[in-house]
This record gives sequence, C-alpha cells and structure tokens, in this order.
Amino acid sequence: MGYRLRMTLAFAILSVASVALLTLLFLHSSYREFKADRIASVERMTACLAGNIYWDMQADDPRRVDEALARFARGLPAPVPPVVVVLDEGAEIFASTEGGLAGDDRGAWALGSSLALIAGLLDTPEQGTRTLESAAGFISAARVERDGLHLGAVLVDYPLSSLDRHFITLYQTAIGWSLLLLPLLLGLGWLLGKQLVRPIERLRHCMQRVGEGDLEIDCRGIRSHDEIGALARGFEEMLAGLREKRMLEKEMQHSERLVAVGQVAAGVAHEINNPLGGMLNAISTFKRHGTDPRVAEKTLDLLERGLRQIQSTVSALLVQARVESHPLTPADLQDLHTLISAEVRKKGIRLEWQCSLERRVPLPSSAVRQVMMNLLLNAIQATPDGGRVLMTCAAQAGHLLVRIEDDGPGIDPEDVQRLFQPFYSGTGGHGLGLWVTYQTISQLAGSIEVGPRAQDQNPPGTRVEVRLPYLREEANRADRQPAVRPAPALQPREDSA
Repeated sequence: MGYRLRMTLAFAILSVASVALLTLLFLHSSYREFKADRIASVERMTACLAGNIYWDMQADDPRRVDEALARFARGLPAPVPPVVVVLDEGAEIFASTEGGLAGDDRGAWALGSSLALIAGLLDTPEQGTRTLESAAGFISAARVERDGLHLGAVLVDYPLSSLDRHFITLYQTAIGWSLLLLPLLLGLGWLLGKQLVRPIERLRHCMQRVGEGDLEIDCRGIRSHDEIGALARGFEEMLAGLREKRMLEKEMQHSERLVAVGQVAAGVAHEINNPLGGMLNAISTFKRHGTDPRVAEKTLDLLERGLRQIQSTVSALLVQARVESHPLTPADLQDLHTLISAEVRKKGIRLEWQCSLERRVPLPSSAVRQVMMNLLLNAIQATPDGGRVLMTCAAQAGHLLVRIEDDGPGIDPEDVQRLFQPFYSGTGGHGLGLWVTYQTISQLAGSIEVGPRAQDQNPPGTRVEVRLPYLREEANRADRQPAVRPAPALQPREDSA
C-alpha cells in the first residue's frame, strides 16, 4: 500500500472518527438540554395547573377538575398524553386523566415509590414545584394551595418516550448532515494527501534514477522548510558528492589507463629485450668470426629463433592461441643456454645446467623456451652476486619436468597467489614476465608450483617446478587454468634425461 493511499485512509478514518465523536457529543448535549428545557416547561405548566384547579377542589367538583386535567394533558407537547393525577389532603386520588382511577377504584391505582416520594415532598412546608426523574421519564408535582390553605397536590407523569421521539428525529438529522460532510472530508483528505506526498514522490523518483546510475537528474524542485525539505537538501548534497566522486573516478581511470599503457609498454619492451640481447650477442660474434661458415649458420639460426621468441611473446601478451612451432629439441635448449649466458656473466653468478634432453618432445619449442627464459631471468635477478642458479629439465612419462632453484631470499607464502598477477613484481621488475609465463602454461594445460627449497638450506631460496603435458590430439588440448600452490620443500636432486 502506497504512502499516499495510507495517508488518505488515515485521514479518512480520523475524519469518520471525529465526525462520529462530534455527533455523539452533539446528540448527548442536545438531549440533556432538551430534557432540561422540557422539565422546566412541565414544571411551569404544572404550577399553573395547580393554581387553576384550586377553586374546583375547594368546591369538591371532581368532574370540573377532570376536564381541566384533560385540557392540560392535551396542551402538553408530547405525542403520548402524560398521566396527570390530583391528590387530596389525605394523599388519595381526587381526579386524574385516567377515568378508571376515580371513584371506588381510586385505591386501585398508585404511582408506587415515585408517588409516595412526591407525596412526602409535598408534606414539606416549602412552596414550589418538585421534579423526580426516573428511567421511564420524570414526574413533576405542585401543591394546590392558596393563602396558606393546602388542598392537595398535582402530579404530572411525563413519559420518556416523548423525549425519545424527539431524540430520534435529532439523531436522524445529525446522521444526515454527517453523511453529507464525510464525502467532502474524504475528498479534502485525498487532495491533502496528494499535496503532502508530492515532494516525497519527487524525492523517490530522484532516488530511483540515481540508483539506476543517472547522476545528472535535477532534484532541486523540493523547497519546503519541513522535514521533507531537509531530507531533500541532504539528498542534493549527497548527489553533489556522488557527481564529484564520479568525476574524480573518471580522472583516476584515465590516469590509471595511462599508467597501465606505460606499464604494458615497459613490460613488452622488457620481454622483447631479452631475446634481442641474445641476438645482438650473436651478431657481435658473427662480426668477429663471420668467415667461418659454421658460425654464420649458427648466427642465422639464433637470429631466427630470437625473432620467433619475440613473436611468441607478443602472442602471449595478447592472450591469443599459441603460435604453432616445431617440437622442442635439444638444440632449442642449447640455444636457450646460449641466450641466457650473457645475463649470467653480467650478474656474476654460477649457472648449473642439468638439461640433457636426448630427443624431441611433443611440445611447442617457442612457448617452452619462453617459459624457461622468464623463469630463469627471474631466478637470476633474485640471486645475489656469487650465488647459484640450478636449471633441471627432464622428459618424463607423459610430460616435461622443468625445475629451477636459486639462492635468493625466497618468497613469502602469502605472496605466492599474487605472484602471477599482471603488474605484480616482488623483485622490482615490471610484473609482466611471470604473468606471461602463467598464460603460456595455461595454454599448454600445464601446472606450476612455487615454494622454498630444502628446509635446512640457507638462504632458503626459491624452487619453481613446471610440468607440461605432451600434446596429443586437438580434442585433448584442454584450455584450463593451472593450479598455483606453494610446493613442499624438497631436497635438490638431479634428474637424468
């Protein structure tokens, strides 16, 4: 149920209750006033009747008194004529408007306790009219006396039914006016509810549009000075803050895009610079020994492999399908050893190469060499001067095992899961090399484990172990993410080819 409908219903219920209460109060007050006015009128008429029948009672003429009582009863404003009784000095009925009450049957009628009470009041020396109210109506009594001579009393029993008839008429009139007033009040309540709910509806519409992402909506139409106006002003301030926040976010996103572009460019340069270094070394060697046909052939082979390595790097950065290349051979590993030797000599560390692959394996040579090169470069960068890097690779049943260990400070366990995220680097690099490695291993449906070396070694160092399953039919080349998990510490061991 909407707030507007609830407000209208509440106003309608309040209006009905108010009209009903006011009607009841009006009827009650009107009934009391009417009853008091009727009692006063009957008391005056009763006193007047007592004075008029004095001479007839003194002449002991009940017939003339009965006629006077009949005229009096007909003159009272009542649909049902009241009972009028005249008592003599002995409290016996002298005359009445009821014929059966006179003569020998006088003693057969009595007004009960009310009559006895009125008779007792008339025995008092005080003059005037007395009235006794009862559940059936009221009884007015006046003494018949003149110049101190007391002859009896007049009793007028006025029935309550006469008052009820007037009250019913008054009630019907009040209900009629109430029914005419209620539609006006309900219509006024509907208009008032609409007017009161209008700013709330406007504010709700603005909040809904803002919730849908529209921060350019104009919500300044609410200018009241009540609680709704204060709420609207607070919402406008919040909306201004959201607009400012969105503008700052756009500026930050633009800045982050520029930074990301720069990082990607730097990462691409870093990844391509590695094979370029080896290619430059090969060209330098060719310049010195270019007359030897074997050197020239080897140089051209290294240049070709370096260019293919660059092509594979670009493909991995674009997260495309891996570039097809020839199966991995021992010569590819020897070329990798030659390319990485320059970095090893530059860093002043010792490289232990335990890769004795004797036959080709069904794995793309470019991708495998890229994985090995990235892992070796990270290990060389993490190893201090004079340290050692151990490279082990072996062709096992169904997969190629590559294990690289270094004498570096190691990697915290909580950093292992972030190690292969883009732009994350724990060694001060650009953070793309290991991400490219991870993507390449993903394309090859392999797995990689990172952890410390043997627990009794100092420094703890880092051990990286990669398993690359051999390629089979195209349907078996699953494109799934490798599991990255810390590996248990193992003693270094040498694997035979």
